[in-house]
This record gives sequence, C-alpha cells and structure tokens, in this order.
Amino acid sequence: LPVGEAKRKKIEIAENIVRPPKLTKAVCIDCEMVGIGEMGLENMLARVSIVNQLGQCLYDKYVKPTEPVIDYRTSVSGVTEQHLQNGVPLDVIQKEVSDIIEHRTLVGHAIHNDLKVLFLSHPKKRIRDTQRYKGFRSLFNGGLPSLKALADKILGLKIQTGAHDSVEDAAVTMQLYVRHRREWEKSLREKKFMTSEEKHKRIRARQKEKILKNSSSSHVKKSNNLI
Repeated sequence: LPVGEAKRKKIEIAENIVRPPKLTKAVCIDCEMVGIGEMGLENMLARVSIVNQLGQCLYDKYVKPTEPVIDYRTSVSGVTEQHLQNGVPLDVIQKEVSDIIEHRTLVGHAIHNDLKVLFLSHPKKRIRDTQRYKGFRSLFNGGLPSLKALADKILGLKIQTGAHDSVEDAAVTMQLYVRHRREWEKSLREKKFMTSEEKHKRIRARQKEKILKNSSSSHVKKSNNLI
C-alpha cells in the first residue's frame, strides 16, 4: 500500500477500536435472572444487557443481589455466585438503564419480564415485543413463540443450546426486529389510524344520540304544553 493509504487505514482501525458503539433510536434489552424466595421460584435480576440496532453491546453488567439467592439457575442463566460478588447495586443499574432507554424504542422478547425485575416502566407505544408481534405469532398458530424458536425459524440461527447469554439474546432479538421493522411499524401506524377512526365514529355516534335524545325530550315538552 502507498504510505498515505497505509496511514489512513491505521487511523480508521484506531478509530474503530476507540469509538464506542453508537446509541441508536432503538435499543434492545435482555436480562438474566436468578431464583429467590421459597424454593427459589421467584425471579431476581442478575444481569442486564443492552445492544443497539447494529447488535453492538451498549451495556452489560451483573447486579448485586438485594436478597439471598436460592438458585443461580446457572445451567440456564449462565450466572454464578462469582459473577454477582462484584455486581453493581440495583439502584445504579436502574439509573443507567433508564438513561439509555429514555425516549427510545425499546425492543425485547417477553419484555414485561425484564421490566418487572428492573422495577422500571416504559411507554407502551415505544415497546416492540418480538414474542407478541402478530407477524411472528402467525407463524406459530397465534401462540407466543420462544426466542429460540423465532431465531431458528426466521433467522436460521441456533441459540440457547446451553446456558443463555443475554448479550447474544438481545442481539438476536434486535435482528428479528430490524429485519421486519418496516412491516411492523407500518402495522402499528395502520392500527393507530384505525383506532383514531373508531374513536371519531364513537364520538359522532354519541353526538347523534345526544341530538336525538334532546329532540325527543323537546317533543315531549311540547306535547305536555298542548295538554
């Protein structure tokens, strides 16, 4: 390579190494949980991962337990006691995650479970749940498909063959959304338009009913006056 070309390549490589992943309009979250409470059946947050629209990891942290862990569920969660020993306090995690997802489209799979253990909420209109998207559910007779099944059927990917990895799961979930984003967003716009039309129809129906009611009441009064 010419000297100038080689120098430019080195600069590009250096920038790619230093430059952090871009915070995109949509981000995808996935959490791993451990078991607490009697027999370890209740869920507690153990790991949070967030990726951008390119599938690049924006955030990946283990969470300091707030209660005694009964079952680490390592075979599924991939989480061990050692992972959580240096975990980040939950309130710090909540603040950091909130700052990332605020005003953004939040993608996830069965995302209500993730938000529940995070003790966070997000505007419904900004949530895209790959488990509940009708376009995906229609491929499974209207049922709620697992992420593993969606990855296999739609992307041709084999995931979760062993313990889950929340970064990988988030990246796959985002890939599902990005691949079908155009028709997904179109269906939401159409639904919003239909909802608006139905709302106007109900308003017009109520107004018509009110006019008829007032007209009927006025007619009764006139009849009474004639008597």
